[in-house]
Amino acid sequence: MNWIIYAIACVFLYGIMQFFIKLSSSGNPVLSSMFFIAAQFAAQILLGAYFISKNGFEISYENIKYSIAGGIMAAIATILFFLALEQASLSKVVPIVNMNVIVGVLLGVLILKDVMNIRIAAGIILAIMSIYLLTNSS
Repeated sequence: MNWIIYAIACVFLYGIMQFFIKLSSSGNPVLSSMFFIAAQFAAQILLGAYFISKNGFEISYENIKYSIAGGIMAAIATILFFLALEQASLSKVVPIVNMNVIVGVLLGVLILKDVMNIRIAAGIILAIMSIYLLTNSS
């Protein structure tokens, strides 16, 4: 399958996920985040087993190390996301949280030596401007 199909599917699934997180964040957002992570873990194991059965099981120590580090970052970010949504509207929190794209792009450029061109730089500037427009509306 083409990577762009996976990426577009992620856009919709992450958007729907954020909507459900907002619905569950009132009351006890930390407890809700724990149920979220538990459900995600179960689904990940089931879907992962399916994809592994199709593609084989190959992993290195480096992959494991980075996966664990990413998982820890995701767990902390998830709890913080639930807490933010408890206090503010979905339309304000989601655009700010999704600025994570800039962090990923910058890490890719600085560490992985991805290419930064004028279009990518313009996209980052426009993304920052969009955050201002989205979060400072009345």
